[in-house]
Formats: sequence, C-alpha cells, structure tokens
Amino acid sequence: MVASIDHTELFEKSKKLFEDGDIINTLENYQKAMERIDRSKIKNKPEYIQFLESILSHCREHNLPEEEALVLRALGRTYSLFKQYPESMKYHYKSLKIQKKLGKKLETAEGLVFLAEDLEVSGDFDKCLKTFQEASNLFQELGKLRKVKEIKKEITRLEEFSREMVEDEYYLHKFNVDKY
Repeated sequence: MVASIDHTELFEKSKKLFEDGDIINTLENYQKAMERIDRSKIKNKPEYIQFLESILSHCREHNLPEEEALVLRALGRTYSLFKQYPESMKYHYKSLKIQKKLGKKLETAEGLVFLAEDLEVSGDFDKCLKTFQEASNLFQELGKLRKVKEIKKEITRLEEFSREMVEDEYYLHKFNVDKY
C-alpha cells in the first residue's frame, strides 16, 4: 500500500523549504499542496495568502524577479482556487508582465492559460479566446504540440459556446421571449 501525502503535509513542507531559503522547491511543494486540497473544505484561507505574501516580500527584498513572477502566479492560482477571480486575474497579469519582460516563454504561455481560464469564468469570452490563442502561439513556437492541441480544443469549445449564446439571444429577441 502506498501512503499518500495530503495537502497539509505538503503545505508544512513548503513552509520548511521557505525557512531554508529554497524558493523554487517551496513553490513546487505549495503547488502540489494546492492540487490536493479539497475545495469544499478549505479552511484558513488567509494562511495560504499570507504565506505567499511573505514569499513575495522576500523575493522583492532580495531582487529575485523570476521567483517573484512564480509567486505572483501562485497567488493567482490560489485566489482562483478560492473562487476570487478578480484578485486571481490581478496577480496573473502582474506575473505575466514580469515573465514577458524576462523573456520566459514557457512560463508566459502557462500563465496565459491560467489567465484564460479565469477570464472564461468571469464571462469575458473575447479576451479569453485571445489569451488562449496567445498561449497557443507561444507553445507552438516552443514545439509543445500537445499543449497546442489541448488549447485548440478549448478554443473550439468556447467558440461553439459563444455561437450558441448569440443564436439563443437572437431567438429570444426575435420571439420576444424576454418581455414576459
């Protein structure tokens, strides 16, 4: 029988790694913890945010822009997990600004996918489609064809959904359904 590490253990390990000054492994463990968290039973949300904010402060104080961008992305992912999408998008934009400035194409492409997912939830389908397309272009440039295929599938799904929404609106208006 294989023992499974739960999110709490991974989160505690992240804290220890941060105390030891290992930012990259801190964030990797944190991300693993977030992947295993039960969204319906999330407690102490502020603790997760405060932890990432302390890492962010450390990165800024020690002029670590690559790590800062990763922390900002982790904040975006965490807020998304907590269904606080405006905050999530704010941090994704900040992360992407740094990633683009540093020329980190893979990290930028990954961050664009996360941002596009939040844009979809917010209902901004046009911006969502543009963001997915930008990510797809970067993945194509990097030769990540599986990622390109996954994104193209998402784009097709969103375009179909948008088309159906326009048709529904047309019929609702044409037959005055919304007036009753």
